[in-house]
Amino acid sequence: MGKTTLDFEVACLDITPLKEGSDQADICSAGLWTEISVRVMKLPDFSMMHRELLGGEIIPRSVLTTTFEGIQYLLCALGDGSLFYFNLNSITGYLTDRKKVTLGTQPTVLRTFRSLSTTNIFACSDRPTVIYSSNHKLVFSNVNLKEVNYMCPLNSEGYPDSLALANDSTMTIGTIDEIQKLHIRTVPLGESPRRIAYQESSQTFGVISMRMDIQDSNGTTPARPSASTQALNTSSSSSTKLLSGTSSSMSEHLYGDEVEVHSLLVLDQHTFEVVHAHQLMTNEFATSLISARLGEDSNVYYIVGTALVHPEESEPKQGRILLFHYSDGKLSQVAEKEIKGAAYTLVEFNGKLLASINSTVRLFEWTSDKELRLECSQFNNVIALYLKTKGDFILVGDLMRSISLLLYKQTEGCIEEIAKDFNPNWMAAVEILDDDTFLGAENSFNLFTCQKDSAATTDEERQRLQDVGLFHLGEFVNVFKHGSLVMQHPGETSTPTQGSVLFGTVNGAIGLLTQVPQDFYNFLLEIQNKLSKVIKSVGKIENSFWRSGHTERKTEPCVGFIDGDLIESYLDLSRDKMQEVVMGLQIDDSSGMKREATVDDLVKMIEELTRIH
Repeated sequence: MGKTTLDFEVACLDITPLKEGSDQADICSAGLWTEISVRVMKLPDFSMMHRELLGGEIIPRSVLTTTFEGIQYLLCALGDGSLFYFNLNSITGYLTDRKKVTLGTQPTVLRTFRSLSTTNIFACSDRPTVIYSSNHKLVFSNVNLKEVNYMCPLNSEGYPDSLALANDSTMTIGTIDEIQKLHIRTVPLGESPRRIAYQESSQTFGVISMRMDIQDSNGTTPARPSASTQALNTSSSSSTKLLSGTSSSMSEHLYGDEVEVHSLLVLDQHTFEVVHAHQLMTNEFATSLISARLGEDSNVYYIVGTALVHPEESEPKQGRILLFHYSDGKLSQVAEKEIKGAAYTLVEFNGKLLASINSTVRLFEWTSDKELRLECSQFNNVIALYLKTKGDFILVGDLMRSISLLLYKQTEGCIEEIAKDFNPNWMAAVEILDDDTFLGAENSFNLFTCQKDSAATTDEERQRLQDVGLFHLGEFVNVFKHGSLVMQHPGETSTPTQGSVLFGTVNGAIGLLTQVPQDFYNFLLEIQNKLSKVIKSVGKIENSFWRSGHTERKTEPCVGFIDGDLIESYLDLSRDKMQEVVMGLQIDDSSGMKREATVDDLVKMIEELTRIH
């Protein structure tokens, strides 16, 4: 037995044994008030081994020592949801390799549990997280629960390998699935989802969906039960004057025909229950969906763009822009704007609504009378399929004329084309990477980047977007979106990546693109070239050939892109192969001098790259 009196009040305490299977601890760790520090003490006499000042004014609320993959760690969670973690030398008590991450916004409680015969840590907070080790690096995985105040392991006959979780109002008993960074939950709709938008104010998802009905003598009958037919509440658009102006020669559907029916579904964010389904008119196809605030209006609206599709028309001549407000479990239509074509894309733009309608880009203003008023248009497109905005700049992806950059001039109330890519690319998706760099995907499964040349001396050079990157992905990209699939911890990584753009493909793949500085790009390119010689590809297809930009007209070498999948395959090599790749590579040491890279240098750097996705 032993006891000690510390200089300050103890805020949290831990004596978890570090040896696997042992029930006796050699070390005690304590978090202190006032000093905002962690003390490591030797048991049983509580002699001081190490003192670590955490800094700041937020007190430690939970401290824990544990062993992952043979490495001892000390973790200390603060009252603001942030977490410090250190490598712990169990003999000297010294803490090294200090790192900090943010798990939530509320005080966090750390608890250990075992899953699949490995020890893991559960961080109880407003954003519950499981902490585990992979390749000797700590990984933080979100748990699909809203808030957990406390957790304890539960292993009984009725609840084997379970966890008991409690918050202010409920207690939950559950099991942790195989721990992974990405959790996938499938919500069956019974019909095809086409677009999705998230509305934070109402905590709902808006989903554009399409189902097949069968034409019979009394109209149409759903082919099977689905989300739009089984929603808690339903409504529908009536065929108004919009249809009365169309040609009378429009062919009616024949008995037994399959008829496409488009709906706007509103799903609860937490339960994914379909709380409302609004069915569009006959022959009306929903083409776009966003959630946005417009003008001085405090309400947030679901905005749907549609097209009236008839077989005899080469492209839609009519459509609508519909504004819906969801409140107190009820979806109500607030406004309707008839348009001459299909609203392929809608974007909230400086409090206004930007729409690509057939070959035109149009900007609408939201009036105090809750109506959309056309402010200005831009016409120089074949079909403007995609729009992305940043500040006053608008990036347009055309059906067959690649990408063009527009500028909205607020004082003059007009949209002007300032630069374009003159390559005949058939576009599939576009994105703005930064003020001068633009990303595109086209129908030959290639990605490309263009840059605006702001320093050009002639008007002709300024009006041309310069090709700077080309990469054959091998899949048809549907969508680009700024974002990430994992929690980002900026202070933890030493790899200089900037930004994160996700992409989704028609095959169901999700990928990530990030920007790197030129010197780091050159270093990765050297690794890539060495790996392509060491790793034999399937079918003896050279990586450089596969990643070259292929179209029907030409093949050009890959430039401006690094193949991340190939770089990460370094971690799967044998030690001998790793050494073969690292031979001759030079890296910067902390003083700015060059030195020979080691296998461990490369493993650490590539592991950090794997953690951004």
